[in-house]
Amino acid sequence: MAEPTPNTFLQALKLLCAALTSSLVIVLMAVTAVLLSRDVHGTRTAPGWALVLLVAVTVADTFLINALGYRFQPIAPDTPADAARTSSIRQLQTTTLLRFALSELTALAAIALAFLVDRGGVYLAVVGIAFAAALLAWNVWPSERVITRVQEALEREGGRSYLREGLGAPPPPRRN
Repeated sequence: MAEPTPNTFLQALKLLCAALTSSLVIVLMAVTAVLLSRDVHGTRTAPGWALVLLVAVTVADTFLINALGYRFQPIAPDTPADAARTSSIRQLQTTTLLRFALSELTALAAIALAFLVDRGGVYLAVVGIAFAAALLAWNVWPSERVITRVQEALEREGGRSYLREGLGAPPPPRRN
């Protein structure tokens, strides 16, 4: 299989991120069906402790994403352009999948909690998956903010990453 061209690499990464994010909807539908079939008390709100625990997991997850998901080996100043571009793209792919996996921790915790409580499990699942989707949108989707953050991390020791060229991404907007 041929390597993606720079013009399609960013599109392919966005397609992957969209597919991974949309999988949350499918999981939510399946979990909701199971939870509604076992909820004999009706779908009342979830216990307060479970919501507080879910928020705490989301906060901890956010910390993990920022502590682990944005670690990059900087590009050395004397690195040839092709090697720098290849390394940058490879590191972006790896950390994108790591940030996705870390973001999914919130969804997994919500689903586990949804099955542990006697009532309101559907609400926990919906809220937790919404939190996970927000983490995915903020940290995984290859937005201008994420690309700039990655590029700055790769170039922090003075080397040039050629990340935008490798992605086929437009130059960053000018700041006045």
